[in-house]
Parts: sequence; structure tokens; C-alpha cells
Amino acid sequence: MTINRRRAPSSKISSEKKRKGHKNEDIFASLINGEVIKGTQKGDVKDRNEKLHSVKSGKKWQIFLYSCSRISQSLNLNILRYSQESFPSNFKSYLRDREKCIAFKEKYIKTYGRTSAKALSNEEVSKNIGKNLYISSKYFLKDNNLRVCDTLKDKSKLKNFYNEAIFNNDEVDYLTIKDNQNESDNIFMIFDKNDVLNILVKSTFASISKAGHVPEDFNVDGQKVLICYKQASGKSKNIIEIEVRNESESKYRSIRFNMYSKDTLSLLNNLNSIKLNDNIIVYGEAIPKFNL
Repeated sequence: MTINRRRAPSSKISSEKKRKGHKNEDIFASLINGEVIKGTQKGDVKDRNEKLHSVKSGKKWQIFLYSCSRISQSLNLNILRYSQESFPSNFKSYLRDREKCIAFKEKYIKTYGRTSAKALSNEEVSKNIGKNLYISSKYFLKDNNLRVCDTLKDKSKLKNFYNEAIFNNDEVDYLTIKDNQNESDNIFMIFDKNDVLNILVKSTFASISKAGHVPEDFNVDGQKVLICYKQASGKSKNIIEIEVRNESESKYRSIRFNMYSKDTLSLLNNLNSIKLNDNIIVYGEAIPKFNL
């Protein structure tokens, strides 16, 4: 088996990201005379006014990684259960058919070359392999991700979706982002929840990903839900990626929600801002609400 189609970070990289994240929470808490909240909840730091901040840093943020049970119990994220249910409940059955499919593609490449393999249609692969859970899951996932996108066309549902994903249904008051451009300067930008929700709802729309091009794999459109925005050039760019993880039994059918820092800030930075000191910048509705 030569490929891992889910490019999940190694445990070492994940641990390092978590360590840096906790360090940034400590730094921010000390700058505002706040308190770090331990645990896996959305709120990372409580300020002097008892308001909660979700503190984010780095180029890409993992907003959540939720299991089937967590998604099914959710108020507004449960539309993602259809994506999870695209895959069979038994991981070993899924893995067996995944290996069977990829082994066929690898043998084809060895015999006929990569160029011919890229030209090989999915229909031809399915005809040769026969009934296969890995292949059928990909088609189910495409259909169910389109269903998610259709639901999120409703702006009120999109707002509720964002509110639970990012702020856990009003539990958190602020999204606080560490500036990635000047890491050593420890600059934190504070955005009010209402501004974040209103701007995201106004500026973004849901779509699905295009098929990959790795000849060893069975490539199908719609394996991710992408939430996109229009750049100044008019070109669409994804700000959020939502995918079902299936590379290991422990994380099988979990939903991962990733968000890109640069794209998020490109939307939020248009708000009015005030620099409180060398380390703290406050934006929009947060200006009259937050104080040191």
C-alpha cells in the first residue's frame, strides 16, 4: 500500500501544534490578566470580565474533530451525520475493500504505466473489482456532502452551523487570533462573536471538492465540504474544509473541521480596529466590550 489519501498529521506534529497552542493561550492570558481554561471545551481563556476567548494560532486551525455520537447529538452540526453514514460502520470491512481497490490500481500502474492509469475510468475500475465498500462509500459521500451544501444555502442555518462549530452555541464570546506574520511579537487580534458570525454568513458559501488526480486511488468529486468566499480578484477560495476521517480505526468516521487563518483574517480585517497596546488589537463590536 503506497498511499494514504487522508493526509492527517503525525501524532508528533499534532502534539507539537497542541503544545504551541497551549503556550499561546498562556501568553494571551498573561497579557490580559486572564485565566487559561483547561480541557477540550471551546473557551481557552477567560478575561477579567468573565468572557471567554477561543484562541487560535498557526496557518490552519482544527476547529473540531467530532465522533459520530457527538455529531448526532449536536443541535446544528448534525447535518454532517449523513456524511459520516456514507461509510460502513465496520472499519475492517472498509479497510479490506480500500486495500483491494488500491492494489488493483497499483497493479495496473505497474503493468501499463501511470499515464494509462490516469486515463482509466472509474467505471472500468468498478467493473473489474466488483462490489466494493470503499468505492460505494465515495459515491455516497459525494451525494451526502451535496446534501450538506444544499442545507447550508439557508443563511439562518449557516449562521447556527458556524455558531456551534466555532463558539459552541454562544458559550464563547470572542475569537482571538495570534498574528502569524510576526510570531515573536505576540500580537493578538480580538474579534467579537457577532462580527465573526455576520461576516462569515454574508461572505461565504458551501461547495464540494473536486476529484484528486493520484492514479493509485479511486478519485471522486465531493469528498470534502468546502466553505468558500470570493477574493478581490473574483476567484473563489476555500476558507474551511470539512472531511470525514477514515485512515485509522480510532478516528474512523470522525468529522474534522479545519479553518485557514489567512483567509479568515482577509474577511475580518476590514473591521474598524483599535490597538490597546503593543500586543492587543481589538476589532469591531469588541472595541466597546473588551477592556484590559
